[in-house]
Amino acid sequence: MTKYERLAQSLEQDIMQQVYKQGDRLPSIGTMAKKQGCSKETVIKAYQLLIHQHLIYAKAQSGYYVLGSPILPISNTKEFSLETGNPAIKATSLEDAKHCLSLAIEEYRESSLNLSLQGVQSLRQTLADFFFDMGIYTQESSIYLIQGVTQMLSFLSAIDFPNQHSYILIEEPTYSYYVQFLKSQSLPVLTITRDENGIDLTQLQYLFQHYDIKFFYTIPRNHNPLGTTYSTSMRQKIAQLALKYNVYIIEDDYFGHCSSTSHYLPLYYYMEGQNCIYLTSFSKTIPYLRIGAAIIHKDFKNTFEKLSHQSYYYSYQLPSLISQATLESYIKSSLYKKQTQQLQNHLKKDYQIIKKVTQNWDSQLIQVISSYSGYYLTIQCLVDINLDLFQTRLQQKHIKIARNERCFYDPSHFHPSIRLSLARIDSHDLKEALQIFYRVFLDML
Repeated sequence: MTKYERLAQSLEQDIMQQVYKQGDRLPSIGTMAKKQGCSKETVIKAYQLLIHQHLIYAKAQSGYYVLGSPILPISNTKEFSLETGNPAIKATSLEDAKHCLSLAIEEYRESSLNLSLQGVQSLRQTLADFFFDMGIYTQESSIYLIQGVTQMLSFLSAIDFPNQHSYILIEEPTYSYYVQFLKSQSLPVLTITRDENGIDLTQLQYLFQHYDIKFFYTIPRNHNPLGTTYSTSMRQKIAQLALKYNVYIIEDDYFGHCSSTSHYLPLYYYMEGQNCIYLTSFSKTIPYLRIGAAIIHKDFKNTFEKLSHQSYYYSYQLPSLISQATLESYIKSSLYKKQTQQLQNHLKKDYQIIKKVTQNWDSQLIQVISSYSGYYLTIQCLVDINLDLFQTRLQQKHIKIARNERCFYDPSHFHPSIRLSLARIDSHDLKEALQIFYRVFLDML
């Protein structure tokens, strides 16, 4: 580490510990150089590094001041955030982000907002190659850029499908916001139970055969909230049944390109794109970009074109030009691959901690459900427990969690369970949080 990096690190610690508070003026370059016994050039470089880290800013002919920042602590109390799947902005390298944003502005500085409703063509061409490496063989003409999976689900639920069927089949539990949307719209819904082993394929075939199901919404891997992944044979069978009974599959692979699941092929692959709409998001990897993609088969194109035009008037679904351009820069520069690899390495470390801590938990009382890939895992309570009181006591210990009853369309199907997310907790805090979690659980018995 260089002298200026050591100085910047020391000053960063001073800022975090509020030796220098928001709005405080830092010592002048000359004063700091004398205090540290270094050259003025070292101080200048250290201050510039802190500017790049958004910790301080320079005011002309005045000096350097501490910037107000969301990463500065507001209290000395440690918080364990296990309730949200939305990663913090700081999870993305600021330098990488600035580089890609600069490339995006330079690349599209002559462009206007006169875009196709599918999105920027060059990004869609880039994504076609990107998806090819994931086993999704498609052309740019089948790729639509979207703001997010949630918005697309609401559009798809409201329109007619080519099979002219009416029921929407969902896993239970599943993505809570979609459950709430379906309830609010009073749409015809069927459910199928999903647990650590997947779903009952015999029941799935019965539902496909005896009900006019428009589509089956599924999260095959890194399931929200269970954290599990369908086996290869189960994915193959689901694809076969959907094609046999003319049921569409909406495959929510929101975390797919961040997952470390080896030799994984999506449902879209097994269905060769027929009767399958593939959805994914890039916001879990680059949290300041709200952007995702939908891949549709050509037989569904007319319906999807209608959807795109309707959304233009009622709820604009296309991501901003700068978001599309920045994502394109990320992927072309290989920085996206770097970011996903860093995320996978971080999660691998987290799951090693989880396995080590939970191996001593009483399996007659509590069960950990997960595929050990992705942000989520579910803790199943095998004994009666007052979840309201449990959650309150965890909050008193500064641990935030998400309960799973909101993920069930039928509340009577809920069994006491809690979803934990790794999106916002540091690895060095995870062990402590899990230990506290289990102690509080035992105290409840």
